[in-house]
Amino acid sequence: MAEFNCYVCSGKVRTGEKFTFTKKGSVHFDCFIGSRRKELPAEKHEQLRDLSLLLDSQLKYLLDVLAIKSGTGSDNEVISTAYKNSEKEAGETTRRIAEL
Repeated sequence: MAEFNCYVCSGKVRTGEKFTFTKKGSVHFDCFIGSRRKELPAEKHEQLRDLSLLLDSQLKYLLDVLAIKSGTGSDNEVISTAYKNSEKEAGETTRRIAEL
């Protein structure tokens, strides 16, 4: 399992937790959203809320896909593709939040 440090709280970030990567490095989902909320003007909070709900859903899905254990090669390929596609979408949502 991979292990990183959160650039907001300096705590450990582990595979199996909700986290993402930004240009600054790895960050817990809650730390990321909380820090962005503090940095943004009030008029952008609703947009942040919408994007954070989307990112939360994407990260939960990624964790669900990670939990799938398959015994066949073809199933593993489908699972891997689904994970990569979802990871890309979560990365795009993270980028949008970071750019608010």
